[in-house]
Amino acid sequence: MIPGPRGYPLVGVIPSLARDPFGYLVGAARNYGGLVRLRLGPATVYLVSDPAYVRHILVDNHVNYWKGPILRGIKLIIGDGLFGSDGQLWQQQRRLMSPAFHRRRLTEMVGVMTDVVEAATVRWNDRIARKTPVDLLEEMVRINIEIVLRTLFGTSIDYCEIGRLRAASDIIFHHSEKLVFSFFLPMRVPRPGHRRFLAALSVVDEVVERIIAERRKDPADRGDLLTMLLLARDEGSGTAMDDRQVRDEVMSILMAGYESTAAALGWTWYLLSQHPDTDSRLRTELDSVLGGRVPSLQDLPRLIFTRQVISESLRLYPPFPTFFRTSHGSDRLGPHNLPPGAALIISPYVTHRMTAHWPNPDAFDPTRFDADHTAERPSEAYYPFGLGQRLCIGANLSLLEQQVVVATVAQRFDRELVSGYVLEPNYDIALRPRNGVPMMLTPR
Repeated sequence: MIPGPRGYPLVGVIPSLARDPFGYLVGAARNYGGLVRLRLGPATVYLVSDPAYVRHILVDNHVNYWKGPILRGIKLIIGDGLFGSDGQLWQQQRRLMSPAFHRRRLTEMVGVMTDVVEAATVRWNDRIARKTPVDLLEEMVRINIEIVLRTLFGTSIDYCEIGRLRAASDIIFHHSEKLVFSFFLPMRVPRPGHRRFLAALSVVDEVVERIIAERRKDPADRGDLLTMLLLARDEGSGTAMDDRQVRDEVMSILMAGYESTAAALGWTWYLLSQHPDTDSRLRTELDSVLGGRVPSLQDLPRLIFTRQVISESLRLYPPFPTFFRTSHGSDRLGPHNLPPGAALIISPYVTHRMTAHWPNPDAFDPTRFDADHTAERPSEAYYPFGLGQRLCIGANLSLLEQQVVVATVAQRFDRELVSGYVLEPNYDIALRPRNGVPMMLTPR
């Protein structure tokens, strides 16, 4: 039998997860191993963290696994978009959308990224002059919304509307966690805050539908993702995507794209503030390679330590710290028999803290990603963007953007976390600091 904690009568481990979800999951993996049975009320789920098991599920035997009922509540948000689909539909979507993320397209995006970041730094000047904090998490969200809209959808919205979109998205993400961890309840059973969630969803839908409608009026091929969606034709019938399917795809990319990268950058700024020696080494590299100018695509391969800082931040705080799968048929993971229909939580957050592959795993140490150290562990011990066919389609775009943002901001400002700040991780599907990352910025 697969080992795991007994939990409480009737509710299982739900109270423990509610108190400290990731502390509990890490403890369960360390106590019971790389495959742990957990009881959530009447349902049983399995926590997967062993790199070999992760590879088996996501790569070697991926055909036996689908997104499953755990994510059915998320379909209220993204419908049949890329991140919620399976099988032939997913394959068609992925094939259609992949060219928007090819290297040639990414090279064209760097200029947009630097423009957006530089505009943001100008926006901070007033607060810097008044000696008031700048919430770098909030600013990363706004930067990322603007970058995603401009690079993938060829559009932009004003600063106030970005704030409205961001507020609505917060409500949606918060409610999503309730939908995921109460997946065993029928969808007709109301969750607290459901009306507020639907109202927030209508705000985001309004923005997305307007973007689609405006582009349909001007359908010229701009080479971006939205163009690909609107010009796509079914191989059999030759029909175009209807507005609902386009909406689902745009919603998937918009919500997952800006949230994941913004959360990752927020954690990076926090971690650098707690490790001044690392921050100093980062600035030394930036001064040496860039000398005060904005980074170009050709500069990025030379920013080796910058990339290591980002990789280590993603190890400690992967933006989406859990993936979900359900088995079609039975399977075997090491010595364990997995039943058909098994609901799985695959957690990079937990795997990234396993002492077998990460000595002193809770410490922030970018040198773990030196070439020599990387060779010492299986590649599946690190998967902040997933593995195999379902590797996040925007992984390279996110890494590129993180390098551009960190390089631009870190060389221009000294950053100090405000006095009295208390870090409190917040999990609403994405993992980010609940209290933001308020910093006092000083131009260098």
